[in-house]
Amino acid sequence: MKLFKNGKIYIERESFAEAMIIEDNRIIKVGTSNECFNVFKGESVVDLKGQTVLPGLIDSHLHFLMTAEYLSLLPITDVSSMKELIERCQTHIEENELTKDSVLYTEGWNHTAFTDEKRMPNRFDLDQASAEVPIVLVRVDRHVMSLNTAALNYFDITGKTTVANGGEIIKDESGEPTGILTENAVDLVKAKLPRKTKAEKKALLIDTMKLANQVGLTSVHTNDAKDETIEDTLKLYEELENEQLLTIRFYQQIWFNDGKYLSDFLNSSHAFHQGSRWNKVGPIKFFIDGTLGSRTAALRAPYSDDPTTRGMLTKSQETLTKEVKSAVDHGFQVIVHGIGDRGIETILNAYDAALKGLPNTLRLGINHMQITGHDLIERVADKGYLTYVQPVFLDDDMPIIHDRIGEERANTSYLFQTMAKKGIRQSFSSDAPIVSFNPFHNIQCAVTRNRLEFTEAEPYLPSEAVDIYSAVDAYTYEGAYASFEESDKGRLKEGYLADFIILDKDIFTCEARQIKTIKVTETYVDGDSVYSVGEADEK
Repeated sequence: MKLFKNGKIYIERESFAEAMIIEDNRIIKVGTSNECFNVFKGESVVDLKGQTVLPGLIDSHLHFLMTAEYLSLLPITDVSSMKELIERCQTHIEENELTKDSVLYTEGWNHTAFTDEKRMPNRFDLDQASAEVPIVLVRVDRHVMSLNTAALNYFDITGKTTVANGGEIIKDESGEPTGILTENAVDLVKAKLPRKTKAEKKALLIDTMKLANQVGLTSVHTNDAKDETIEDTLKLYEELENEQLLTIRFYQQIWFNDGKYLSDFLNSSHAFHQGSRWNKVGPIKFFIDGTLGSRTAALRAPYSDDPTTRGMLTKSQETLTKEVKSAVDHGFQVIVHGIGDRGIETILNAYDAALKGLPNTLRLGINHMQITGHDLIERVADKGYLTYVQPVFLDDDMPIIHDRIGEERANTSYLFQTMAKKGIRQSFSSDAPIVSFNPFHNIQCAVTRNRLEFTEAEPYLPSEAVDIYSAVDAYTYEGAYASFEESDKGRLKEGYLADFIILDKDIFTCEARQIKTIKVTETYVDGDSVYSVGEADEK
């Protein structure tokens, strides 16, 4: 039994307590310091000295294993020009003495941030870094891949190579690959990349859990188990749980790019919510389109800065509807990636057909919900579909959104406050490794409607900002709701799990542009301290 006193403990909107008692892994009392002290029968007392305490933060959509692997790669997210990208690859190849039998694989370039040429790198650009070493560079959104000529040869991609499931090998006028692959075409390469061993993956996961605990994450909905890797990926997490090495609770989003794997999974021994409070099977995850930055998000009308394209649907309406129905019929929750308005409309059509007018008791949801339009918002609100949103995407998208889709559509995008007023549930997520999984970056963008490092710039649709209470709830209670655990976590109330964090600043009163600087001084999961700033300093 442990007593935490003299704090500012967040209960719910505009409601705080001074103290709480935890016993084993549960909160058993919340109230004033005197109220808690009067019933306290233990010896361990923590004086919070006025610090703010929040429920443990929940990221409702990221790729945790991918993030763990990404953190070990050559960093290129900060590259600001094509020239710098080429030079960084060249230097890495030389310093690591890579050969034609090696593969330089990394992720994170963003051509919209390039200061010299705002275009995607092609084979000829990357050939300048090496004509011999295969180079594979993935865009920050993970929906586009650039290869040099050596990589095209290494992975046997030619002008005759076909893509089975919604993607494209971009070709030049003579029909030869330019080195740019989009959407599911990237799987032609990923399926043949060297695989890390189970031991290497587990070590990376353990290290990344420590990093996640440091920024206040105690639960994540992770989207790693995909197609042919589902069984191996789920076993990784199961083994870590059996070895009592988890310091994060995992809700597994099971990812299907290739529908041929879906039936086998649905008819296997796996069931929705199978597992424990530490690790359980969650929703079936599908994709329907791409991203704004790569112009692959599916739009109803052409892109304003490229009228030749409306983006792409990664599968037909008929296919998505069939797959969603199959998942729902087997009792699974479903989440579908949808960024463009045409993509979102396709998802809603599939959901409506699968539910057949019945209530959304499986809590089907849309991931991203970016380029919307009020008609789509009304449909989401009417059926009670969940949304998983990433306010931090404004950091990258603000400089390009008006050029990409024009003023009218830009004014009906990222409408977080409008959706909130309609009663639409929104949980916050990072989609890491697309961006950092630091929750305070997301929260700051949500309340400022601005970029992280350019707060003097004009806010993007400032009326769509949410207040700090809504932002915190979106990272706690709403994340728990999305996994059907809102009665077990996401609040600091009696009977709830003792997952909570202690902050160095008061997030409810500090200047909005300072939210990104907030540090977690201690993180508790299941009643145990899994991170404290003092212990980290000692290490």
